Amino acid sequence: MIWGYAGVWPGAFGIYDGDRTMNKLRFVVEHGFGSTGIGLAELEDPARRDAIGQFVADHDLRLTPHVGPRGVEGGYFGTDVDAVRRALDACVADLRRSAGAVRAPIVTTCVGPYHRFQAAPSLAEQMDRLADVLGPLAAACREMSCPLGIENHGDYYCTDLVELCRRVPHLGIFLDTGNTYLIGEQSLPACRAAAPYTIGTHFKDHFVHPDPQTLTFVVEGAPLGAGHVGLREVYQALLDEAPRPDELVMQWEMVPPKEMDALACLEQSWAFIRSLPGAEA
Repeated sequence: MIWGYAGVWPGAFGIYDGDRTMNKLRFVVEHGFGSTGIGLAELEDPARRDAIGQFVADHDLRLTPHVGPRGVEGGYFGTDVDAVRRALDACVADLRRSAGAVRAPIVTTCVGPYHRFQAAPSLAEQMDRLADVLGPLAAACREMSCPLGIENHGDYYCTDLVELCRRVPHLGIFLDTGNTYLIGEQSLPACRAAAPYTIGTHFKDHFVHPDPQTLTFVVEGAPLGAGHVGLREVYQALLDEAPRPDELVMQWEMVPPKEMDALACLEQSWAFIRSLPGAEA
């Protein structure tokens, strides 16, 4: 199991002055993490890729590239499906050049800004398009030993992504434990449904409450383990049901409460992680 940090990045974390990517990597190392995400654009220049790769090797990091059909209007649902396929083929070529340098354990993607409640394209049409275009990408990632996981990004129910994984060989779920609330799911049942397909997580917690006055559901930041997601139970479900629990990439997404110091939130979150059975953090 690899524990990492994906965000957020409060000012107190000091990553905005200078080279943000390298600052993030240094933060990860300094605070006991072994992983974070990286965009393929950061790895296009060979010299830059070599410098990042050397830092990764020196500090035993494992970075998770994020992919998608860059430059295609409409993203995965662009009207020209061949353009989508070409963009994803370009991602595969980029991954072949870069995945080894960053020691990628997995690759992630998400859809945005589309979602299951749109009239057009309908949910069925969205799932058909994703099943069509993600197949070759998932197969290529498996061949490179860095499986592809699609994130629930406030767009689909976890059960939608489970059905997609059943249609697309070698596709997994990159489970965002907090984003379940953004789409109106009950967090723990949603995470349990996703667990058998989960290859990594944005491990995130939230305080939540309904606001009947405005007909909204309020989602706020929380230290890991202190909020309403049920992270201890989610963690156990992943240990019990994930296909390769020892290889899970567990990247935090920590959103400090507005009144809480970000570094104090980090320390409280680490205390929770260390309390989990077998976390080895």
